Amino acid sequence: MSAPKREHVMPPRPLMPWTMSLCAGLCVSCVLVLNVAADAMLGEQTSAVGPLVVISVAASLCMVLARSCERLVLWKRWLYAAAIGLLTGSIVSAWWAVGALSATKALDGRAASSLEFVVQGDPSINDGTYSYTCETCVDGRCLGEVRLSCDRELGAGSHVRVIGRVSRFENDAYGRSRVLRGEVRKVKAVRIVSVDEGSPGPLLRLRNGLLASIAPATDPARALIAGVVCGRSAELRAQPAGDWFSVTGTAHLIAVSGSHLAIVGFVIEGVLQKTRCSRGLQRAILAITLVGYAAFTGASPSAVRACCMVFATLVVNGAGRRRHGASALFVTMSIFVLLRPTVLFEMGFQLSCASVFAILCFCPYATYALSELGVPSGFASMLSVTLCSQLATLPITIPAFGIFSLIAPLSNVVIGPVVSLLLAVSIVLVLFSLVAPLQAWALVVPMIVARCALFFEQLFAAVPGASVSVPPDSMWIYLVPCFLGILLVWWPRPQARPMAAGLVCLALLVGIPYIYWDRFAPPSVTVLDVGQADAILVRQGGAVALVDCGLDERVVSALVRNNVHHIDAVFVTHWDEDHWGGLPDVLDQFSVGTIVVAADALDGAPAEVLNRPGVTYRQVACGDTVDIGAFRTRVMWPFDTVDGEGNEDSLVLLLSYAQEGKSLRVLLTGDAELDQEREFVQEVGDIDVLKLGHHGSKVSVDTDLLGTLKPELSIASAGEGNRYGHPSDACIDAVKEAGGAFACTIEHGDITVLPTAKGFAMRCQRP
Repeated sequence: MSAPKREHVMPPRPLMPWTMSLCAGLCVSCVLVLNVAADAMLGEQTSAVGPLVVISVAASLCMVLARSCERLVLWKRWLYAAAIGLLTGSIVSAWWAVGALSATKALDGRAASSLEFVVQGDPSINDGTYSYTCETCVDGRCLGEVRLSCDRELGAGSHVRVIGRVSRFENDAYGRSRVLRGEVRKVKAVRIVSVDEGSPGPLLRLRNGLLASIAPATDPARALIAGVVCGRSAELRAQPAGDWFSVTGTAHLIAVSGSHLAIVGFVIEGVLQKTRCSRGLQRAILAITLVGYAAFTGASPSAVRACCMVFATLVVNGAGRRRHGASALFVTMSIFVLLRPTVLFEMGFQLSCASVFAILCFCPYATYALSELGVPSGFASMLSVTLCSQLATLPITIPAFGIFSLIAPLSNVVIGPVVSLLLAVSIVLVLFSLVAPLQAWALVVPMIVARCALFFEQLFAAVPGASVSVPPDSMWIYLVPCFLGILLVWWPRPQARPMAAGLVCLALLVGIPYIYWDRFAPPSVTVLDVGQADAILVRQGGAVALVDCGLDERVVSALVRNNVHHIDAVFVTHWDEDHWGGLPDVLDQFSVGTIVVAADALDGAPAEVLNRPGVTYRQVACGDTVDIGAFRTRVMWPFDTVDGEGNEDSLVLLLSYAQEGKSLRVLLTGDAELDQEREFVQEVGDIDVLKLGHHGSKVSVDTDLLGTLKPELSIASAGEGNRYGHPSDACIDAVKEAGGAFACTIEHGDITVLPTAKGFAMRCQRP
């Protein structure tokens, strides 16, 4: 007789503890007060009265409701906890803010050479520059944390003296994020005077020794081992392999968190069970070992949070009480915020807490729902963990990275066990690399497993559509937590057929627009609004090209809002930064096939855009043509080879479209000016649209030139309030005198031109 079919049990709705209200009050008040302090440190004139009044009123209201409203008697503990959290959080954060403001006053006007910097952790590496969080000391007195940038690697705990400049962070997204994390000023080291490694503790000496033997900078597999075992991922993120983890949504596998501690605990517990130690002694040894491992890996917020939760679970189990994961999470979060309120703005802490909360609350329900759809239970368990954590962290990851990984559920199921195996074998074998006779073979097995993990990472990252770029300001990402909140209150029993129908509708809702823009986009030329810079998008069907890349990461946002998923070719007209500055970000976020420049201009290309894996480089001369779908792109200028440094070297392209009774001729002039344009204007002849050169400067066009080209529409790309006064009145007047229409990205945002049977149509982002 066959075994009876196992019935799936509907999970109960999770119980939310009153500590959740306490933690929420702490977080809200700390966020309000710390943002006011950040404004002051960034040079903005703000008042702290408003946030303090809001906090006081909210706390008082919670107290009054808890004492007087009989209908809320069941919520009395929650209301009291919220009030206590609001008041306590405001006191703690105000105390920190006063200390930070006094530190800024002490640092302002002080020479960097008079200070001593103590390195607090691992660096972040960007284009050969190492950035560290450092404690600043003078005469043995600590002033506060700063961000130190230099050109060499420094060990954690090192005491450094430099010659450089202490300055205030810029009041932008990056500067505010650094200040909110507790770094009151930034220091640019021109020259390092002295480095004192000091006397590191045994754990730090062990970590430094292992990192030296692993040598993470020499190989991606070694960098992965260093990230998984030692918690140092700077070298991996600085290599192309680091991007694979972002594309596949598996970056969390590197960060030391609860899964790492669980594997380490499993290995240690297996060893302890071979001994005759009592159960209580085994728990104590396990707790001490996990605390040591968290410290060994750099004591990141996610590692410490996981360690605290494990420790709380061990204590509860030892006391014979029923454990409750949500209670442990919120108590741990509250302790973190009380000890260091700026931890709220550290992404590692945010991701760790949000994902753990989602897994604790929704993972059993998701597993049950997937099982109802016929998914095998083991696969359903792994898949539900990934789905819950990915959805819950969308409001954090999308604004930070602008990428949503579609392949993350599958890649986590496949790569997760491989990384777990890598950690398990590495914590046993890597230690032998410290012994000279064993160093040659100690890393053999970990290297094999690491290369296997990297193979799958590269394989999944190369899948077309593995990830999609999402505008950081997309509102829908905030609807996901709202949906999860509703699910937490209303716990319906999932049914297979409605779920399957809903998933099909969701797939169609997401998939049809993606397929349409990726393969069937209508022919169009779009002048993107990227500020005082140039970026022009040309597409037809599945062919996509970008002419110039703006100045910075704004080009990525512009491409995302225009539903671009890949780029076949990028034309760089010349090497002014407002034409190529965003290219590194484009290469990081999109799959790019070819970079096209003028003949011999590749020799002057910035290092950031060269030697990119999978990218080919092409140089074109006058008369060469490049097809972009049905668009024929012809090079009109320069006539000779150039170095691409000056405006006169700009690549000028004539776009021609003629298909199905529709036609369009567009001239893209880069930063070319009248002297260059007069050389080729007769050959170009009559056009429909002119992309004005040099952002519409007074030397970009004149009446004679416009009389030859006869453009019906002239477009300028410029930034609002730019110091050059672009577009110039002379340029605008010349266009109007020639009888053509004028449009500028300052007023209209992205400007799109589409061929029609009667000419062309113009569509603007802003009417």
